[in-house]
Amino acid sequence: MAGKVAHSLALKLLPAEQARLANVRAVNPDAYDAYLKGLHHAYKLTPGDLENALKYFELALAKEPGYALAYTGISLAWACRNQMGISPSREAAPKALAAALKAVELDDSLAEAHNMLAGVKTWHVWDLPGAGPEYERAIALNPNLPDARAFYSHYLMHMRRPEEAMAQIGRAQELDPFNPMFQSFHAVDLLYMRRFDDAIAQARSTLRAQPGAPVAFFVLYTSYYCQGKYDELVKLDREQFAGDPELKAAYEQGLAEGGYAGATGRIAPIFAARYGRTGAVLAMSVGWTFACAGERDRAFEWLEKAFEDRDPNLPYLGTPEWDALRPDPRFQSLLRRIGLPAG
Repeated sequence: MAGKVAHSLALKLLPAEQARLANVRAVNPDAYDAYLKGLHHAYKLTPGDLENALKYFELALAKEPGYALAYTGISLAWACRNQMGISPSREAAPKALAAALKAVELDDSLAEAHNMLAGVKTWHVWDLPGAGPEYERAIALNPNLPDARAFYSHYLMHMRRPEEAMAQIGRAQELDPFNPMFQSFHAVDLLYMRRFDDAIAQARSTLRAQPGAPVAFFVLYTSYYCQGKYDELVKLDREQFAGDPELKAAYEQGLAEGGYAGATGRIAPIFAARYGRTGAVLAMSVGWTFACAGERDRAFEWLEKAFEDRDPNLPYLGTPEWDALRPDPRFQSLLRRIGLPAG
């Protein structure tokens, strides 16, 4: 159909575009519909949405066994569950990798498959040198796949190539301007650039479109922290801890004793005690809470735990909330072991 439309409009297709049209396979519409519904939920990144996403992707595979797109969705769901701390890396990362590899095996010409393999290599197995070519392959196969450009933008930020990163996220948003995940990714890129006011504006915009969007909330909170806007931080913390009497009491006690640093110093041991529970605080988050309290050694202790856990968020150590720890040789050692550039 696309070829006939192009012909009727007297459009000349590039060789790569002609090849893509020639390789189009018949699709089971019910399987594709389930895949699209899975994506809709996965992009929201909440526990409930990711559970629903996985069910839809598995339904797509049941409707059409050997459906490569369904495997990319399954990989995405497990990768996101890992990223958001819903499932531990030891469970989620192998499943995300296996599904991505299966998708590539089934259809090496599928851009989504190479994009997911690149994402797993970036965040879940820390093969950053191997991830770059996979992103490039995905974009070459389908330059209009916004997912690949959004993921690639974060990879480029990790690798200290910010100008290229901003170009990629800009193109992703041109292609899919209403996607809450890509809006959140843009906010993270602005945070990387230390453009805190712009990051806050983007995060707020995303949160208006999707209240509770976890990545946008992280950017909002972190930008306030980097600007030293402690009144705003306290307001957000009180909202977050309102339903948790233990955290609320400890936070208020610490706040009265020593302001924001005192408050984070009081809640950090509680986070540490909850570490390891299903869906509980990640080791990296515990580390940051100790860092906010000025307890540098405890912060590094928990960053080492995050490394042992293969925490998929460790590639984000380039974001500015870690700047106070950056000169420490222990921090630089951690960057090298993950495969990130020094600095």
